Amino acid sequence: MAAQLRRRSQRLLDQKQDWSTVLPHELWEKIGKRLQSGRDAASFRSMCRLWRAALPFTEFAPVLMMPFDPESTDGTITFYRPTDGKTFTKDLPVLQGKEVCGSSHGWLALVDEAACLTLLNPFTRATIALPPTDAYFAFDFSRPAVMLDGRWFHRPSFSDGVLRQVKLHEMRDVFFSEVVLSSPADSGDCTAVALLNESSDVAFYRVGDDDSWRLLKTGLTHEISCVVHCRNRFLAMTYDGQISICNVVGAIPTARPMQSLDLPKQVSPLSYLQLNGELHLVGTVGSTHCTRLYKCNVFARKTVWSMVTNAGELTVLTSHNIAASHAGGSVSGLEKNSIYYSGHLGRCVYRDTRCKHTLNLVLEIINIATGNSEWLPYHQYTGSPEALCWIVPHPWTQGRHVEMVKDHKGSTEPVL
Repeated sequence: MAAQLRRRSQRLLDQKQDWSTVLPHELWEKIGKRLQSGRDAASFRSMCRLWRAALPFTEFAPVLMMPFDPESTDGTITFYRPTDGKTFTKDLPVLQGKEVCGSSHGWLALVDEAACLTLLNPFTRATIALPPTDAYFAFDFSRPAVMLDGRWFHRPSFSDGVLRQVKLHEMRDVFFSEVVLSSPADSGDCTAVALLNESSDVAFYRVGDDDSWRLLKTGLTHEISCVVHCRNRFLAMTYDGQISICNVVGAIPTARPMQSLDLPKQVSPLSYLQLNGELHLVGTVGSTHCTRLYKCNVFARKTVWSMVTNAGELTVLTSHNIAASHAGGSVSGLEKNSIYYSGHLGRCVYRDTRCKHTLNLVLEIINIATGNSEWLPYHQYTGSPEALCWIVPHPWTQGRHVEMVKDHKGSTEPVL
């Protein structure tokens, strides 16, 4: 057998045959799916046409997660992929009895009725359970909750003295508004930070290192609306633009509120993200109602917001349901130097109120250079006014520095 392989190898060498075409297509597909990084995937795809076909870039394209019924036992979840305009489904029974409260680095944060958090990679189905909420932790919320017979109860209002059970759909309004990760949950150095409802504090948990959630006072005077991971720190932002720089890496966590940093004039924030080490803001301008992108280096001596009109090859993905946005190198099927906003519901792409078209979820695609928008209906309305969140699987990068690698035809692909 060994001799036959040697003779076959020698014949290939004598014929000067391209070794990239020797293996069957199915084996190249298996090899492609085992690559560990974006750099490996881009190098693999840049070799030749056959290898690109074995590892379609749609494997790494961002997707929108459609609303689902957490009480359903079906477990089938629908996703929309804007790169080719198609929907597909995945069987994810782990989502039963859970609500989505975050999307970071290709992982979802899920909360159940017991206020326990689970991290899920919807593409590999890997899960990581985070510590449960305890009584001390629950007391920090704006409306303190108590556990009775294994269930959480709270008072919906200060004037209402009756304790009511916290239902699953209320979890984000009572406990965790949103969860943000510093890196993929299985990276070995991931930290999860949770926004607490109507609170100026955050909670953090270092995956695999801590025994429980820990609270950190940010020093902000208003409730936190968004948290973004940037330069190994977490930036906590309020609705009126206050920012606190939180460092939870060392033994003693610290938080340093910044001096007053006014929001851009007449701009209402939609979401925040970090890009190339700078904080970016997606917001609507009051006078024109158009969506624009701004950036600020919060670590510089002089901090000021400036409008971005050229994001190069990058695309920004933002939604209404999750405050933290994503950004990465454009792939085929996505407009570069653009913002994709999923928080719209409409009958007509031209916003004609007289239109009798079926009610649809609509993507707004904003040109960063001009602020002009296009409207793209992408999914029929089924009861929820918007998609749940964007999910950006690796190696389609999420807010990291993007290096563009050229293939033999001169086209570019993003690399981590």
